[in-house]
Amino acid sequence: MPSPLAPDPDDEEDATAQSPSLFTGPALPARDLTEDELASLAGDLTDVERDGEVVLSAFAGDGTHLVTAAKERAVLRPHGHILRTGNALVPDSGTLTSTCWMTGGFHSQVTQGHVSRGTVVSTRRTYMGLLRAQGLRVFVADGTGWQLLDLPSAWAVSPGSCRWWYATDDLVLEVAATAPTGTHELGLAVRVLHGEPRRLLVSLHSALGEDDGQAPATPPVDGHASGATLGEPGASLTLGWPTGSVEQVDRDGMLFADGASRGLPFVTLVTAPVSAWGLTLTADVVPADAVVEPSVRAAGDDLWDGIRAGLGLEAPQGSARAQEVARLDRVLPWFAHDAFVHYLSPRGLEQFTGGGWGTRDVCQGPVGLLLSLGRTDALREVLLLVLRAQNERGDWPQAFDFLPPIPRNGQAGSHGDVVFWPLLALGEYLLASGDDSLLTAEVPFVGDDGPTQPAPALAHARRALARIRECTVPGSPLPAYGHGDWNDSLQPADPQLAARLVSTWTATLQVHALRTLAAGLREAAPNLAVAAELADDAERLAEDTAVAMHEVLLADGLLAGYGLVHDDGRVEHLVHPTDERTGLTYGVLPWIHAISADLLTPEEADHHLATIREHLLGPDGARLFDKPAAYRGGPMEVFQRAEGSTFWGREIGLMYTHAHLRYAEALARRGDAERLFEAFCLANPVGITERVPQARPRQATTYYSSSDGVFADRYEAAERYPELMAGEVALEGGWRVYSSGPGLFLRLLQECVLGLRRRGDRLEVDPVLPLDLDGLTARIPLGDSVVRVEYAVRGRTSGPSRVALNGTELLTSELTNPYRPAGVSVDLPALRAALTGTDDVLTVEIS
Repeated sequence: MPSPLAPDPDDEEDATAQSPSLFTGPALPARDLTEDELASLAGDLTDVERDGEVVLSAFAGDGTHLVTAAKERAVLRPHGHILRTGNALVPDSGTLTSTCWMTGGFHSQVTQGHVSRGTVVSTRRTYMGLLRAQGLRVFVADGTGWQLLDLPSAWAVSPGSCRWWYATDDLVLEVAATAPTGTHELGLAVRVLHGEPRRLLVSLHSALGEDDGQAPATPPVDGHASGATLGEPGASLTLGWPTGSVEQVDRDGMLFADGASRGLPFVTLVTAPVSAWGLTLTADVVPADAVVEPSVRAAGDDLWDGIRAGLGLEAPQGSARAQEVARLDRVLPWFAHDAFVHYLSPRGLEQFTGGGWGTRDVCQGPVGLLLSLGRTDALREVLLLVLRAQNERGDWPQAFDFLPPIPRNGQAGSHGDVVFWPLLALGEYLLASGDDSLLTAEVPFVGDDGPTQPAPALAHARRALARIRECTVPGSPLPAYGHGDWNDSLQPADPQLAARLVSTWTATLQVHALRTLAAGLREAAPNLAVAAELADDAERLAEDTAVAMHEVLLADGLLAGYGLVHDDGRVEHLVHPTDERTGLTYGVLPWIHAISADLLTPEEADHHLATIREHLLGPDGARLFDKPAAYRGGPMEVFQRAEGSTFWGREIGLMYTHAHLRYAEALARRGDAERLFEAFCLANPVGITERVPQARPRQATTYYSSSDGVFADRYEAAERYPELMAGEVALEGGWRVYSSGPGLFLRLLQECVLGLRRRGDRLEVDPVLPLDLDGLTARIPLGDSVVRVEYAVRGRTSGPSRVALNGTELLTSELTNPYRPAGVSVDLPALRAALTGTDDVLTVEIS
């Protein structure tokens, strides 16, 4: 039985001793598997991705994604996956989060609660394979020594688990990492599928000191027959295993050829020869005063099974788009997974630190996710947290913490658009739920000296509107640019720009957010005088802003990206054909948001969309500008990051997937069904190399925040950008997982493509579908039920002519749309009352 261990100060004299570690030795040489062997391990394979005869990846019937070693060798960004425990739909401080890597990173960056503070296991620090000791690693005995499990023969991933298969001539080994939704406990299981039992050496690099394991200090280890606890009460990690299966618990000495400890924060376990063995990890690092118990959970025990059952697409047999519909269906649970990570454990495979909520992000991705799942109860909790972060002066910080410890005093300023997002989310919630009780729910502001006295949500909205009025360009209802807008690369270099510059995109957001807030207040509280007064005030400012936009920012038939108001009242248009300052001519953001917000005439909308197609559509989708901003590498003249950043990607690289999805939203509003469907397909990583021949191989189960041209530096990017737009430059996937994009994707697919939107006591039915998707079926959550929706698309692509439930036609009311045939709405309570709960079918005819 293992003995209790504690750091031994006498070992410090060995800290500089030179001796090879096991991590510098050979890895287990896993061989490639045949297609039949892969199928025997993962099940029947579909959507097989190949390089000639070599299988790169595939999906199994249950949605599991299989990746081979050949695919891992072909990608730039290595395959990884983020696991989360629990089934909470709101913040939960007990959640364990772990990042797994295909190359033998079975658990790493393990955190409890706050993902940038509650770290218990270290983070992988390089993609290059140079540092192999971080996280939880496993060695297998080969008769002469230990071999590291590194690149496997194949890897399989589902939202809640990862599996690695290592095959040699005499061994087939399976390793599984799990994160159950029913308990906060990470799992590791090893099975010998073929061959003799093997001894295992498990190495765990502790990060209990909040330093990611950098300090040479070994935590105390208290071991017993069925487990061990690292650290002290309140700052500990507990390991559990089958009683008697571990022969030795040690520190880092086992990892060196001379057996001497260097006093490093490692714990090692050596098992007896095993054919099957398991390990569990639980943590206790959240202080008692920081514990947050979730108030809203997913229905049922398995969060991921519930999501998969409630979101789905199926094309009619023989449809020319059947394969693309199937690929969209494949990606839905993965985007739901990524949206939950962004929402409740905010980090990514490239962005390793996180833990806060970006105000504009949380008001888009999580709002979209929860609306698409029909969980307005959870969305209500999110909005209360957002309101609690509002500064006493009326605006919000760029980002804030949603789990303790939460700053108690005044927070820094933000970009000029940030104040609008909470108001937009509030309006959307009120429209979707009709819940007037939120308006009287009381939460404090954040004052300079700490939280203020609680105030009703309605007072928070009124304070924000007052702040918006304070931050307009003098003599105009148009919002001053402030520290920037949604495009983080365009922060003003000159303080004068902050006060005199108007972002057209922010102006469109001001109109859209205030109109939505006003509509939500009237929907939820039609008889509340103070709500009506606020709605009137918001609507007046929105209408004044819309008029000013056309008078000031629309020039020669095109909205400028920005308007610089000079002292004499003259307006200089930037990012416009008349621009002589920035070098940029066209920008997509203000145009697409103006269309989605009904701020243009049909003729103006068509002119802007035609200009996008001519100048801003690349092979991978809509791009932010017609060319990269000039890289100066020194003193900046107009925009800070755009001119000073050496990084090529995200906003700098111009194809930002989130903006492309907003382009799709504009296409839906205009009714361009063909281009709308194609736009959604371009955001889907499943099958991307077939859809976009320029795309390099990439992981199929993660949301990519951008598509980046493969350039050596920004100089080459500027010189060869026309080649990229012509399809002559390879395209690499950008940062993964951490984005509001996956939640936005799910919402827009449901609300804009399938056209199903809950609005108080009405269900809006407003699909935009290509004619060759006649016969499309979808599964969507509706209250406590999942409804099957069948579409008959005949003669036109929008404007339903008939809606029926289980064969019975429903009464409809027509909606409005200035650009195309409008959708309809049906009475939601009557619809719900008619649901049987079993095989309900909603039929939507467009003819």
